[in-house]
Amino acid sequence: MVDLTPYTTAKPFFGVLETWLPAEDAQRMAAYQLYESIYRNVPEAFKLVQRGSDARPIYVPSAKTLIEAKNRFLAVGWNYTFDPRLGTDQERADVGAALQSLFRRELLYTKFSTQKRWGLIRGDQVWHITANPLKPQGRRLSIYEVDPASYFPIEDPWNSDKILGCHLADPVVDSEGVTVIKRQTYRKDEATGKVTYELSWWEVGGWDDREGSGQELKPAKNIPEGEYNKPVPPTPLPDPITSIPVYHIKNSRTPNASFGSSELEGFERIIAAVNQAISDEELALALEGLGLYATTSGPPVDDDGKETTWKIGPGYVAEIDAEADFKRVNGVSSVSPVLDHVRYLEGAMREASGVPDIAIGSVDVQTAESGIALAFKMSPILAGNAEKEQEILSKMDHMLYDLTKMWFPAYEEMAPVMAQAVSVVNDPMPVNRQAIIDEVVALMGTDPPLISAEYARQLLSEKLGMDFTETMGEAIVAEAAAISAAKNTDPFTSRVAQELAEGETA
Repeated sequence: MVDLTPYTTAKPFFGVLETWLPAEDAQRMAAYQLYESIYRNVPEAFKLVQRGSDARPIYVPSAKTLIEAKNRFLAVGWNYTFDPRLGTDQERADVGAALQSLFRRELLYTKFSTQKRWGLIRGDQVWHITANPLKPQGRRLSIYEVDPASYFPIEDPWNSDKILGCHLADPVVDSEGVTVIKRQTYRKDEATGKVTYELSWWEVGGWDDREGSGQELKPAKNIPEGEYNKPVPPTPLPDPITSIPVYHIKNSRTPNASFGSSELEGFERIIAAVNQAISDEELALALEGLGLYATTSGPPVDDDGKETTWKIGPGYVAEIDAEADFKRVNGVSSVSPVLDHVRYLEGAMREASGVPDIAIGSVDVQTAESGIALAFKMSPILAGNAEKEQEILSKMDHMLYDLTKMWFPAYEEMAPVMAQAVSVVNDPMPVNRQAIIDEVVALMGTDPPLISAEYARQLLSEKLGMDFTETMGEAIVAEAAAISAAKNTDPFTSRVAQELAEGETA
């Protein structure tokens, strides 16, 4: 039986695995690097067969097309709002101001977009909250993107979904030029609920104290210089922080798997086949253009009588043996079968991934304007992304809760509040503005109207973002009355009355 992991299909493309990691983590890191290289179209990701000495492989950005299509419709416009049932208006205003200040300073919305994209590529994304009490109030918290290759969870041996702590480990060169492992560790004491932080330095291959790692702990003899590199013994985080401030989001969950799966999992060979086919097709076209020649003559010789190579081009004269043939070999008549094969492979990959043509911008007008057809076309990608969004929004809600309830009170001197921020995202379905307007107008045009004008404005505001003032209804009624009064007034009668009034005054 094959040992199935999220990295099984990627193994044939791995190079040399990292030696400072346990075997499974070394495969995970190699998979991250492979999928990043495929997305970036790095030639070294695939060792294509070059069919001629002058051939240069072509790498088609199929993976990038797939990832960007998924990313475009995933957690669109992520933001937060407040649960109206919790807290007061003042509390919500205070927490909102603190979150906005933090998010702007930390470029969180930009980081969210980055994490979302690279979470699809790697299969995992990791966030990290830290604090520096020496900074001015209001600027003490930071939110970092963490390379998931640095994240090593400490799991409950009986339940892999229960995280007891984690290591953030990275290889660093010490003061003597030797590679050592910098390890930041969070652990949660189940009895007290306290979370501790520590910073330590270890030798390569001797840092992982997790159960089953098989490593013997070996403290590093030297560490890099610098104030922030000094070891920190296990130190409790301040009250009321009781949650590990590292948040791991899995792209595609597998039962009992510690990490997620890349969107490119299982497509490695297809992408390699597409690149190989296109490279072969390009070489075929080159040979068709430059030409391939055959002769029954012997090889040419130089002035010294030594055999040399043929030189064919403008200004050259080919001298051949008497009665010998020299002719151009007819090339391929068409590359259509190759391109059809490539289109089939890419289509099969997109279909398996749930990415329809419309998601990459290929759609006819009738489908775009038909709500039912559009919904059917988009349903595979929207349904798949909806599953991923549950994981993303759950972890982002967890981080919002910890910021509001723990980190702001602990470091920014904010009083405990009942207000709670929760994640919201926009509808990923493309909006047909004309269809929505026609629908609202039709509902109001019945006799009697099925909806009120106020509700119609509310619908247009929610679905199209139109901004109506609170007094819009009153203004419309007053304007309609003025127009009606003007229409019902006889201008001749008004003028006579005006002249009589002026005469009496005179």
